[in-house]
Amino acid sequence: MKKVILAVFLLSLAGCGPSQSELDQARNKTLELESQVKALKSELNDIKFGANQLLTEAKVAYDSNKDGEANKLLTELLNRHPTSPEIADAKSLLAKVDARIADTEKQTQLAKEQKLQEERKALERITVNMRKDTDEIKGITWISHRNKPILANYISLYFGTNKNNVADYPLRMKIHYYGDDWLFVESVTVKADDKVYELGRLDFERDNGSGSVWEWVDLPVKDFDMINRWMSAKRVIVRLEGNQYYKDFTLSQKQQTQMREVYQAWKLMGGKQ
Repeated sequence: MKKVILAVFLLSLAGCGPSQSELDQARNKTLELESQVKALKSELNDIKFGANQLLTEAKVAYDSNKDGEANKLLTELLNRHPTSPEIADAKSLLAKVDARIADTEKQTQLAKEQKLQEERKALERITVNMRKDTDEIKGITWISHRNKPILANYISLYFGTNKNNVADYPLRMKIHYYGDDWLFVESVTVKADDKVYELGRLDFERDNGSGSVWEWVDLPVKDFDMINRWMSAKRVIVRLEGNQYYKDFTLSQKQQTQMREVYQAWKLMGGKQ
């Protein structure tokens, strides 16, 4: 901008062939303008970072519970104006700000510790209802609900852990059919209240004994919104679609409670969605 001013000024003189005196005047005018710009910047800087202005802004920030901002403004004041009349008030306010910051950090830490204690107690309550089966060869402990149905139609949840490391193991779901006749289940449909979920074609395994048959599928949980809906719905109907026939059963409140407890245990032990 300074160069433009000088150029315009010089061009205005170009038509009449500037003398050395006129060129000197132009240079002096440019120096004068530069001095004025510098003075204005200094004045603006004093307005923005003046001791009184910084203290005023710090008080507003403190009253608005913006302690981090207040701390920054007061520190700026102390560094820029160590001998200003506002120093005493600034130091007094900074002490209050730092005390409140320290108290906030303390309360945050206490809240965090309380949350951890509550999670530990919740885990202790839940693990009472958990069953652990350890695979000695693979070093994996499988955790399921202690009261999970065996010879029944049900949906259950379970998960694995290795040295209490749950994060590497997904939450898993088992859908189980038990009856006198084969269904040869190919797909599953679940209606939770008014929401219908089509699980699509699934590869069920089968076995039999003592005149009864059972079919099941074991899947990692991928849709957690769906699972949460199943665990909280007032009425959940499960349809197992065979190649010729189908079987409907209702997910009982007991099974829903078991699923919720396993799910909560998985999350408390570090399971990630």
